Amino acid sequence: MYTLIYQDKGVQKTFALTRPEIIIGRARDNDLTLQDIGISRRHCRIQVGPDGCTVADLGTLNGTKVNGRPIVEVPLKDGDEILIGGFPIKIRYSAEENVHMVEGNPLDSGVGTYIMSVGDIVKAYGTEDTSEDGSLARHAAVLTPEGMDLRKKYNALKFLTKVVESIIKVQPLDQVLNTIMDIVFDNFPAERGFLMLYERESDSLIPKIVRFKKAGLGGEKIAISRTIANKVFREKQSILTQDAQVDSQFEAGESIRFLGIRSAMCVPLWHKEDVIGIVYVDSLIQSVTFAPQDLELLTIMSNYAAVGIEHARLNARIQEEMKKRAKLERYHSPSVIRRILESPESGNEISFSLQEKDVSILFMDIVGFTSMAERLEPQRVANILNDYFTQMTEIIFQNDGTLDKYIGDAIMAIFGAPFLQPDHAIRAVRTALQMLRKLDSINSKRGDGLVIQVRVGINSGRVVAGDVGSPERMEYTVLGDTVNVASRLESSVAAPGQIIVGQNTYEQIKDKFKIRLIGTPSMQGISKSMQVYEVIDNLETEA
Repeated sequence: MYTLIYQDKGVQKTFALTRPEIIIGRARDNDLTLQDIGISRRHCRIQVGPDGCTVADLGTLNGTKVNGRPIVEVPLKDGDEILIGGFPIKIRYSAEENVHMVEGNPLDSGVGTYIMSVGDIVKAYGTEDTSEDGSLARHAAVLTPEGMDLRKKYNALKFLTKVVESIIKVQPLDQVLNTIMDIVFDNFPAERGFLMLYERESDSLIPKIVRFKKAGLGGEKIAISRTIANKVFREKQSILTQDAQVDSQFEAGESIRFLGIRSAMCVPLWHKEDVIGIVYVDSLIQSVTFAPQDLELLTIMSNYAAVGIEHARLNARIQEEMKKRAKLERYHSPSVIRRILESPESGNEISFSLQEKDVSILFMDIVGFTSMAERLEPQRVANILNDYFTQMTEIIFQNDGTLDKYIGDAIMAIFGAPFLQPDHAIRAVRTALQMLRKLDSINSKRGDGLVIQVRVGINSGRVVAGDVGSPERMEYTVLGDTVNVASRLESSVAAPGQIIVGQNTYEQIKDKFKIRLIGTPSMQGISKSMQVYEVIDNLETEA
């Protein structure tokens, strides 16, 4: 079921796409009327069919966009944003609304019902009967290639080859799932079907793809007995009924009869030792639509499909980790990145959502950078800054600090976030001392007479830390008075070559460093007075 989600005068509304064609515009006779100045009387058409959903612009002045790009007609997928003129609408797809679980009777093999072990079906392609009860031998004449005529053997081989070629590819999960159902409907006389995947969090099977052979069936629900679904999923059994209307073993109360199901198959998606989901198809037209050979091939196909699904999931995780790592590398040291990526998803000790934390903030700024930039060529200034930032950032990372941002020629760093660091103040001050020593080394080695001097301000306290920004661009940062004070300590108090810290920082580092009291200077934009201190050096030699 596709649904449109939009805001109307500040109120979120939804519109279910229950018909094959929907016209959207300002005119009252449209299927969906939207009163917005940028929308034409008849603006766009959305069509829903068995293969998905499309949107087409109807030649309007302001046009229609999908995900920010102007379109004439394009397919839609879950999560796409449609801009109708300038009016945003999200499209959502939920397969769950089309699948209905009903209670069923205890299930055993009966007349017209075939219950086959997935393991036996797979073994049937070998030469030995290894089943304890001889079930493989009983099914061999029907299931194995030896029991098929040459044409059926060829068709089975061609079918499975197509499955392998189509599914075992590196492609997004939604494409893999749609490809699986395409193959099913191309090769079996199914009218309806769905694919469900197991979700560990809810310990349940969740519909992911629902498919109808004919567009007119799209508004109907597909019922499956909970007994059947559980047997297929839990016991790794494939099930076929050749007439659900008269087969008491397959029925789910009156629901199956009411929905008119005649013939149906249900097989597990079996990957290694785990079942990751199920595939179900049925027919409303006639009994004996599916034969035992169909059940065998659908089962084997589903084994390949499960491999394709797991490959797609793995690839998605790899791509997501690569994106995450690329983002993290801009702000965090390799050791912090490793901790972030290795943290378990449940009970994760790190969160990028906004939350309060105790941290230390370091600001470092080059003295007289503007006048220096006026005297030098732009390329020379860029080279100097790049080298300076590289060397200083490396020291921040060595102390497991987080690079918040570069602000012109200034550096802002955080200690104590995203991971808790009880010694965050000590780390921040140690970093500052190391940076000053490194800068002295850089200046002495340059040999061109250019001397870079910096001011440093450090403050400790409570902040709000997390991702801040728009949906298009989020940045990890910290907010609060602690940050403002750290900035003012650097810009209003520190002299060239000085490291100035606030009272909260002093209380946490006073036993570790040589410190002198500066006093209670006024700071621009800070109303409250506080004692501030200068850090001179370590009390003990660093290891």
